[in-house]
Amino acid sequence: MKIILKIEKIITLKGISASVGIALGPIFIIENEKPLEVIKQKCSSVEVEIDKLTSSLSATQAKVLGLKSAMANTLSSEELELYDAYLEILKDPELKANTIDYIKEEKCNVDFALQQITSVYIYDLEALDEPYLRARAEDIRMLNRMLVNSIQGRVEPEIVLTSPSILVAESLSTNQLAAINAKQILGVVTAKGGKTDHIAILLKSMGIPALVGMGKPISTLKKESYLIIDCNQGMLLVNPIQEIVLQYELLKEKQFLDFERQIKFSQSKATTLSGKELSVCANVGAIEDMQKAFQFGADGVGLFRTEMCFLESKNFPTEESHFQKYTSILKEFPKALHTIRLLDFGSDKPLVYLKNKIEENPALGSRALRLGFEYYKELLKPQLRALLRLSQQFNLQLLCPMIADIEDLLEIKEKINLEFYQLINEGFEIRKIPSIGIMVEIPNIILQPQAVAKKADFFSFGTNDLAQFLMAADRTNDRVAHYLPRAKESLLFLIENFTKVAHEEGKKVSVCGELASDEECLSTFIRIGIDSLSMPPNLIPSIKEAIRNSP
Repeated sequence: MKIILKIEKIITLKGISASVGIALGPIFIIENEKPLEVIKQKCSSVEVEIDKLTSSLSATQAKVLGLKSAMANTLSSEELELYDAYLEILKDPELKANTIDYIKEEKCNVDFALQQITSVYIYDLEALDEPYLRARAEDIRMLNRMLVNSIQGRVEPEIVLTSPSILVAESLSTNQLAAINAKQILGVVTAKGGKTDHIAILLKSMGIPALVGMGKPISTLKKESYLIIDCNQGMLLVNPIQEIVLQYELLKEKQFLDFERQIKFSQSKATTLSGKELSVCANVGAIEDMQKAFQFGADGVGLFRTEMCFLESKNFPTEESHFQKYTSILKEFPKALHTIRLLDFGSDKPLVYLKNKIEENPALGSRALRLGFEYYKELLKPQLRALLRLSQQFNLQLLCPMIADIEDLLEIKEKINLEFYQLINEGFEIRKIPSIGIMVEIPNIILQPQAVAKKADFFSFGTNDLAQFLMAADRTNDRVAHYLPRAKESLLFLIENFTKVAHEEGKKVSVCGELASDEECLSTFIRIGIDSLSMPPNLIPSIKEAIRNSP
């Protein structure tokens, strides 16, 4: 239940709640970043400037990877994909080519050329009506700053918190956040920004109360101020009286106890008031995710992403490297049922060792198992053999992505059978083949539920990809990503119809992706009898409690 306090006769400022919770504490003001000093100058050598650009792009990519590593213990693998998005921008051949063309045409310094090119991107994004897309301009601005700093040899001043504080800034970038000791951050208040900014998304996932879009009034705050952030009401209280402070301390304590209660009961099964049981599982991709899954009471692993084994390798991963990598993660939660998704990447996540053609629309191209079939010996075969061996130590089931029709399913089942018998012939003691399921994410599969329900062992709805195919909107393309939330009603309709048929065949159905943790959809999932939901580990306790409070 949301508790609303009546606030009188103290300074209150309104903002946008980017996270949840309450924070109380002293202020720490982050001074505005100094404007970049970029002056157009004639260059003596175009080649030298191009070399500077190449070096800057490489150095900035390395820095982004360092920021990703710094946040690895704080964010889930899904949330860490933000840094992969930054890397994709830095690797964009168009950005480099346009900058080089500008240098050649103007015979100018590389930092000025880069500033001009990125300013066009920023202007185009900020001119759009969609808030989500406008927010991407800030990402471009941050990366441009990192590039120019690298070119100029300038180091940004370090932000050091000596005691727990509430950060106040005009804006806060994701690289600034990664460089600050998160344990010292009580809350965050910014003048700029919105709920769709990447910084807002990260703060929410980290559980840090945050208000954004506060505007100019926060510029009047003093260094000696004491603040209260109330995300329930989107309100900032400045220098409140002691009585108000005590009220909020009690409210924060209650919310903490509520979360502790959720954690305490998260290890128990989630059963509705009417006696319906729903498994709540975790999405994982790294050791940290698996540890959190165990900590937050996951009933199992509903989606184990195997992409990191491929993306972190400099060469084609061997059978043994797959085996060792997965073992190191699975042993953190050894008794759980693990749903392992086979390779799921393409030209959208290029591999340095795979000379794969760049595709105009990688979402509809050679990705996932299509790519695995194309490079079977190099990519898919070692992974299948490793997983079959692991199935004797752990409780595994194999989830097949990008299945478009029955033929795709039959082909992967045939290859799994082939590797199974080959391993037996080699002397491995493998008793049986794990269950083989379909990631339901291509509309054609949904249109033939009777046929596929007889052939697959289980089903998992990948609502993120399914939404993009339904709306003809690439979810990695910022210009059309705002279409995806509009697919919710259609998704629920399709999931309900498919689940009915699957259950008639005695097959289980799960949901992963954004909808799995959407409490607005929970009543529908309970009503239609979804067997399990899969989500980031930190969301599991609250979803389990919501299920227990459902009719």
